[in-house]
Amino acid sequence: MTRPLRVVVSGASAGIGRASVSCLARAGFDVLACARDEAALATLASETGSRYAKLDIRDAAATDTLLCTEHADILVHAAGILGEAAALYDLSPQAVSDVIETNMTGTINLLRACLPSMLARQCGTIVLLGSICADTPGTGPTLYAATKAATQAIAANLRYDLRDRDIRVSEIRLGRVQTGIHAQLGTHSNFYDGFRCLNADDIADTILHIIRAPAHVDFPIVEIMPTRQVRGGAYFAKG
Repeated sequence: MTRPLRVVVSGASAGIGRASVSCLARAGFDVLACARDEAALATLASETGSRYAKLDIRDAAATDTLLCTEHADILVHAAGILGEAAALYDLSPQAVSDVIETNMTGTINLLRACLPSMLARQCGTIVLLGSICADTPGTGPTLYAATKAATQAIAANLRYDLRDRDIRVSEIRLGRVQTGIHAQLGTHSNFYDGFRCLNADDIADTILHIIRAPAHVDFPIVEIMPTRQVRGGAYFAKG
């Protein structure tokens, strides 16, 4: 009997990560939900039947220890933080460190931990969550946007590095998704009220579609936005 494919989901305690765990568990995958909030993970596990483990992806050693023996077939990387709603030059050193270590270093730690077993089996799927703010100024905090630009570069170059292997790499570039993450900026109502935004289940369904595609089919870049959201023109300030 063939075992279910194993999926590691980061950022699984809330938002897109949580929705992805629920969606993939319902679809029959063996899901390991990872996040820092152990109580939220336990609740999720009781609802979905997923496995769970407390993990701070900023900690390279802890990430290696947990995942090097997991032999994941699929990585869905949904962890990330927006940081402070401030211009780059007004950020505190701690705010800079938090965003970079979570969004960039954490991504690298996960990939380093999960890829060796995929390489050994010569197959696997990696899904990274990016954002349109990576290359559309004004759509997200500057430092967060910079880390999402790094996600674009990581995804594109990782796919090149893996060009002679059957390991798929997909980057999903998100428009506005109503997950509550904007509460970090204190602008929750400004971003959501009156707008028909995407929701976490929309993204989870897209991730499932990517994973279920035939092994020879990759989705290197998927941009998903609300129907009424567009990338706008230039802003010209008077003065």
